Amino acid sequence: MKSILVITEQLDPNADNLIQELRHRGAPYVRWNLDHFPLDSSLTFRATATGFDGTIETEGRVVPFQDIGSVWYRTYQASGFPAGLNSDQRQFAEQEAEMVLEALPAVTNWQWINDPRHHRQARWKPAQLFIAHQLGFSIPQTVISNDPDAVRAFGKRFDPGIIYKALSQSSNLAPGKAIFTGLVTPETLSSLNLIKHTPGIFQELIPKAYEIRLTVVAGKMFAARIFSQDKDQTKIDWRVAPYEVKYDLIDVPQDIRYLVAAFMAEFKLIYSCLDFIVTPDGKYVFLESNPGGQYLWIEELTGAPITEAIADALLWASPS
Repeated sequence: MKSILVITEQLDPNADNLIQELRHRGAPYVRWNLDHFPLDSSLTFRATATGFDGTIETEGRVVPFQDIGSVWYRTYQASGFPAGLNSDQRQFAEQEAEMVLEALPAVTNWQWINDPRHHRQARWKPAQLFIAHQLGFSIPQTVISNDPDAVRAFGKRFDPGIIYKALSQSSNLAPGKAIFTGLVTPETLSSLNLIKHTPGIFQELIPKAYEIRLTVVAGKMFAARIFSQDKDQTKIDWRVAPYEVKYDLIDVPQDIRYLVAAFMAEFKLIYSCLDFIVTPDGKYVFLESNPGGQYLWIEELTGAPITEAIADALLWASPS
C-alpha cells in the first residue's frame, strides 16, 4: 500500500486524530508539518531525460513521490522560515515556497482531499453564493461590497437590521481575535466608511429555529443540529461559544442532500463543511461552505464518525 501524506502543522488536533486512526488500521502515512518547511524539511523536484520525480524529506525520512498515494491537505502555507529575515527577504522566501508547493498537484498523480487548486476556488464566498443560487438553494439576500452607500441602501430595507461577515478568516489570528458575524443595526449604518478599504459581506438577518453544520466526506454526510437560539450569546453566531451550545445528529431532507452533492461536484470537492440556517417554518437556507473546516469538536460532542470517514476515503484512494 502506498503512503498517505498528511500536510498540516505541528499543532493540529484534527491531524493528530486522523493519524491515530491510520495507526489503528496499520496504514502507512507521512506527516509533513509546513510550519517546519523550508527550514527543517525539504521538497525536491528532479527533471531528467528519462522522467520527472521528486522527494519530500521530513523528520529524518526521505519519501519519493511514487510512494505516496493520497493526501489529506490541512494547510498549504509554509511558515518555517528563519527569524532573522527582513521583510523583503521574508516575502521572497514565502513566494518561492508557495511556488514549489502549488506545483505539487500538477506534477503528481496523488488523490487529494482536497486538491489545492479546487480548494482555493471553493473558498471564494461570492462564488459559493452564485453556485448555491444556480443549483436551487435558498440563500440570504446579500450585498458584497466596499461601497458604503450601497450597503446603507441595502440595510434600510431590513428591520431589525442586517448582519456583517468577513470574506476571509486568517488561520494565524491570536486567541480571541477571530472575526465573527455581527449585527449591523440602522444606528451603525452611518459608520460604514471603513469598508471602503475592506469589502465585506452584508446579508439579511434570517430568523432561525436552529442551525446545521453539515460535514461532507467523499459523499458521506454528517449533519449536526446546533441549538444556537437557546442562548443570547450564540443567536447571531454560534462560533462565539461553540462549546456552550447543544448539538445532536440529524437527517437532512433528501432534496438538500442532492443539492449538497451537486455543490460538492461543482467545486470538485471531496471534503467540506457547509453551514445552514433552518427557519421556524423548516426551510433550509445556505450560508457558506468551508473546504478546510474544523470538525473535531462536532465529532467529540455528537459521536459522528468523521475521522473514520476521512481515513476510509484516503485508504480507498491510496492503492497498493
